[in-house]
Amino acid sequence: MQDAATPDRPTHSFDIYHQPSIKVDVHDAFLDLKENAPPLFWTPENGGHWIVTDGDMMIDLLRKPNIFSNQNFSIPHQPDTPKTIPLSLDPPEHRPYRQMLRPFFEKKAIAPLNARIQEWADRLICAVKDQGECEFVDAVGSRFPVSVFMEMLGLSMDRFDEFRGLVQENFAKAGTPDAMDVQMRIVAILAAFVKERQAEPKDDMMSQIIQSDIDGRALSFEELLSIAHLLFLAGLDTVVNALSFAMKHLAGDEVLQRRIMDDPACIPDATEELLRRYSFVNLPRMIAEDTELGGQQLRKGEKIICPLAIIGWEEKLNDNPLEVSVDRKVYRHGAFGSGIHTCIGLHLARMELHIFFATWFREIGKFRLHPDKKPGAMRGGVVWAIEELWLEWE
Repeated sequence: MQDAATPDRPTHSFDIYHQPSIKVDVHDAFLDLKENAPPLFWTPENGGHWIVTDGDMMIDLLRKPNIFSNQNFSIPHQPDTPKTIPLSLDPPEHRPYRQMLRPFFEKKAIAPLNARIQEWADRLICAVKDQGECEFVDAVGSRFPVSVFMEMLGLSMDRFDEFRGLVQENFAKAGTPDAMDVQMRIVAILAAFVKERQAEPKDDMMSQIIQSDIDGRALSFEELLSIAHLLFLAGLDTVVNALSFAMKHLAGDEVLQRRIMDDPACIPDATEELLRRYSFVNLPRMIAEDTELGGQQLRKGEKIICPLAIIGWEEKLNDNPLEVSVDRKVYRHGAFGSGIHTCIGLHLARMELHIFFATWFREIGKFRLHPDKKPGAMRGGVVWAIEELWLEWE
């Protein structure tokens, strides 16, 4: 439990997991914070922590990992939270692991996946095409990127529903007493997976990581398990949410739909703009030493949350930031983070999104929100999500 707020620090009660407004629209809930709360404030919820609502301030702190640490950044504080290498590491320990993993996610490394990603897009979109409607998150939005990543990592596709369900449960129960139980179940599954690949390597990413080294030494089982944990959580949830929020917007934006159908070459710009407007990650950090930020005194051991969507909503960085426009000259956003922990899978995510949108508009074309089935509740926390999204088309 952090110290209570003191009279000299601005205080505003906001629960990043359970604030009622989050379930209605998580982006609107954090936009309201940006517009009405101080640029940096203390919330007493979840043990007490800071929240940043200024984009420039956020970028600045994310580029100071020596002060704003990634070690044990769980909110509320959980001393036994499993490490996820390299995300849980600060410099200089972080760099060798990042350097080891980077070649697996460079553009030239993922280029051969293009055809397989296209196959998954074709299969899943064509499966719902003639239905005239679908619950997007379950039928397409989750199955597309999760299937791609499970194949890439080497996880059994027979366990798709089990693994996807575990990841959803992990993020849904974050900040609750049940959070550690879910994480331990995931760790147990991944431990068996890593041991299996150590005994019998295959042609997949996990086997290749096992055969890699750090400064000439083999990775320990604990290191491999930690890396697998990070890849599992990131690979089975993030692009799902990027797709779902983007499709929710597109369903109500006939002008942008027509623009994409008339000029598919604009899809990379549309993708970047939708990522900017609907970023969906709250990055937590632990304050490693007493410091000052935004005129406030921050104490060693306190936690701070950075809602990355706010970077894209910053008027100093983007004109008319709440408007979705594919004609911007520059798309300034924080969808993939900033600093040394910038998302290592950003090239894969962009490739998946580009292929998906091109395939959807080629096969299905114009679509809309289902008039009789409202979108489901939204999820806050560290990674935002929409639980259900019904779409309809002719």
